[in-house]
Amino acid sequence: MNLPVILDIVIGLIFIYLSLSLLATEIQELIATVLQWRAEHLKKSIEVLISGGGDTINDEAEFNRIKDLANLIYDNPIVNDLNQEAKGPLSKLFRKITHQIGALYRRITKTENVFGDKSSGPSYIASASFSSSLLDTLRISPLIKSITESRLERFKDRQLAEVKFIVDNLKLGESIQPILDMELTWLQKEFNKIVEDFNKNQAPLSDSIDRISEKLGIYVQNSQVYLPESELAGRDFQWQMGFLKSSLDSEFDRKVLLVELQPSLSNFFNSIRKTRETQETVQEIVDAKEDSPIYKEIQEIINSMPESLKKSLYILAKRAENDTVQTDQNFSKFQHEIEAWFDRSMERAGGVYKRNARGVALLIGTTIAIATNSDTLYIVGNLSTDSLLRATVNKYADEVVTRNSIPNRDNFAQIQTDVNQALEKLSLPIGWNSNNLKNQEFDGREWPLFSKRIFGWILSGVAISMGAAFWYDLLNKIINVRNVGKKPPSSTDQ
Repeated sequence: MNLPVILDIVIGLIFIYLSLSLLATEIQELIATVLQWRAEHLKKSIEVLISGGGDTINDEAEFNRIKDLANLIYDNPIVNDLNQEAKGPLSKLFRKITHQIGALYRRITKTENVFGDKSSGPSYIASASFSSSLLDTLRISPLIKSITESRLERFKDRQLAEVKFIVDNLKLGESIQPILDMELTWLQKEFNKIVEDFNKNQAPLSDSIDRISEKLGIYVQNSQVYLPESELAGRDFQWQMGFLKSSLDSEFDRKVLLVELQPSLSNFFNSIRKTRETQETVQEIVDAKEDSPIYKEIQEIINSMPESLKKSLYILAKRAENDTVQTDQNFSKFQHEIEAWFDRSMERAGGVYKRNARGVALLIGTTIAIATNSDTLYIVGNLSTDSLLRATVNKYADEVVTRNSIPNRDNFAQIQTDVNQALEKLSLPIGWNSNNLKNQEFDGREWPLFSKRIFGWILSGVAISMGAAFWYDLLNKIINVRNVGKKPPSSTDQ
């Protein structure tokens, strides 16, 4: 048997594998769509991500927190809008049928619906969508803003209390005291306006501190008109107010103040991840009454977040702050860290899905091999002895490759059409017809009962599970190699 004949046998075998693999791929895609394997695997992968990668959660409360948070992320409009479904009566009918089949499958296998009260979910979520949905669900940004508002309010009250303490200790006369009280009332109104503007997002925190310092300076100037430096009270007032204002004007003190007023993400997550009573944790984050809205909001978030997620977000927040210098960039960098964290997890989850899909493909491939009686050993034997079959299969394989020289996902439908047309004109050594069965029995006479046929089915099942893309790529390469090796026709042959 020379090399060209061997190549023709290999091409014929690969072409048959390709035709069966196309069928297997369609079946697997249909099953994956009906049972929503991708969407279900994605939801479970997100739950694993939230749980910190743990396979088993012994604490039932922690397990429920993980599932509840995953459901909230999916209910968030950012992710929920990704689960778009086709409109129209036929699409709705098909969707209803597939959902019923999925529900029946779960009842038979006694598995729960990972989508909760919904029947489907998105099969793909971009990292930016997950990050935005997670932070929006946990209300991290509004919560940090609320904490900052609360701390700024307390800071304003402390500043006013210190100014009032300084003025009250001057022991001024009855004629001057009312005037300074009026100035203090004006300062209080200005401070309240500054805090109100910050709460309405009309000014950032740094600008609010600048405005407080500016208004405090105006107050000092106006008050000094009635407290000249020549008098002891005037000198004391100027010295004490100057010291108070310097804490707002000093660059170093200002940085410390900003950190004190606006909690960093790492400090926030470090506080809530500590194993302690919720009440103590809330008091550490913000000094608020237990019946205040912000107290209840923080307590709700702490109770709803799984411990593993608190630790993960703390690490990501710390990493984001180490990579950035400006405080206002921390949240954006933190969001990018969550995206990278999600991408790494989905990459691992994708590997798991591919391994599971390979197992299913092997099962489907073996089933197709048995159902079509595709015995690799018998096929090779026929291709080896039947030159007409070999030449015919090679001819159609050549035509398929020539018409689809640049294979991709978009033109695999065309490849399948071309293969189906070729199969209609071919009589391949597969199937349960009497001629094949008689020949198989004769070929396997030296083997134990049916062992050769079973071994041939197993070989075919493994080959079919490799996928249509693999076999088409291999077929394309071998045909190109064979065509390069052919001699051009000589002038004497023409």
